[in-house]
Amino acid sequence: MNPVATMTMEQAWPTPKRRQVGVLDIPLALLSPGRVFARVENVASYGWIFLTLLTVVTMIGWATVQTGLIDRQVAERLAATEAELEKQHYDIVARSAFRQMLEDARKQGEFDLLMSRASHVVARPLYVLASVLGISALLYGVVALTGKKPEWHTLMTIVLLACYVDVVQLLVRFVLMWRYASLDVDDSFGVFVRLLPVAANEQAAQTATLVGNCLSGISPFAIWFWVVVSMGLSRTTQLLGWRGRLTCLLFWMAAVVAKVGIAFAPI
Repeated sequence: MNPVATMTMEQAWPTPKRRQVGVLDIPLALLSPGRVFARVENVASYGWIFLTLLTVVTMIGWATVQTGLIDRQVAERLAATEAELEKQHYDIVARSAFRQMLEDARKQGEFDLLMSRASHVVARPLYVLASVLGISALLYGVVALTGKKPEWHTLMTIVLLACYVDVVQLLVRFVLMWRYASLDVDDSFGVFVRLLPVAANEQAAQTATLVGNCLSGISPFAIWFWVVVSMGLSRTTQLLGWRGRLTCLLFWMAAVVAKVGIAFAPI
């Protein structure tokens, strides 16, 4: 028998290899995650996705510094500090000692300016890097506890693509900061409480503050992030059904509790 005649259909016309997930799939991963995560494989093909994420976050931080809003905020704090020093110590301490106190305050202001700039350009990308590795490691442990073999590269790809939700959040915050010329912008549901008219009595004002602090921990971007992660865990079969949804829900709730705790923490 002719061996060519015995070839199967798959051997004669092999199925083309699926294209690996890349940078061009990022927008689709945010809008239709299921279609992208269906092609995710346990291979380290996310290098450009990772590099693009860190680069974009760094560029947004650099753009924030270039707006001058950080410099203005630090200058306002320095002016308030100098005014307070003059009010409290001008007539009490010697002129030389008072000038030294003002000089120390200016040096502290310069240091604060440097650290504020670094927090946007350097610390923020490092935070994103730590978040990607930390969340991936936690998901790896959860998958292992279910008895299924965890796939590190698959989980890294899921988390990296979901982190582009944070990029959208940073872009929205940047637009708001530029529009209102202020670093103090709110992208949580707590903003709706701040839009309400000022309460007429103290009890109502305290209630509004309490509700606002609670809602400040709930961000639509965080919900979007964990929805993308949940769909990724399901489509890659790392955590199917209720396990994936429950895991993401618990992680999201832990983040909300932490943010609300920070909002209530004394300054």
